[in-house]
Amino acid sequence: MSEELCSVQLRGVGEDRFGYDFVLLEDDRGRQLPIWIDRCQAVALYFKLQSVSAPRPMTHDLVCNSIERLGGRVTRVLIDDLWQDTFFAKLCLASGTDGEETQVDCRPTDALAVALRTEVPIFVRDDVMEEAKVPQPLSGDTEDEDDASE
Repeated sequence: MSEELCSVQLRGVGEDRFGYDFVLLEDDRGRQLPIWIDRCQAVALYFKLQSVSAPRPMTHDLVCNSIERLGGRVTRVLIDDLWQDTFFAKLCLASGTDGEETQVDCRPTDALAVALRTEVPIFVRDDVMEEAKVPQPLSGDTEDEDDASE
């Protein structure tokens, strides 16, 4: 098991040809990692990518606001395991007093939603990326951040 991490960008949210939603991550070497997600998570990520505001705080806003009000901050998110086709992730938090990092287990989609809201880096463990990457880059299948500026 490799402990090496690769930085990734969230390229967008899409729907495959069978109607299943996914989020697409890509590292600086062009490796792409799709993670299939449920429709509610897809909508939450898509709205944030498109800068759509909800009239009231969504669950991920609540998480971010709670961490901040308790004196902490999100420092990064980490997708660090894949077991039986299920990805595992962690929110990495630092306390306001000593800055010591604490990792909190969570679903990758929740980690990504928090990362978008807090603008922190997203990392994937390199062996997880290698195991789950797509053999050829996907193109034109996702709604990405660039679409928000059009």
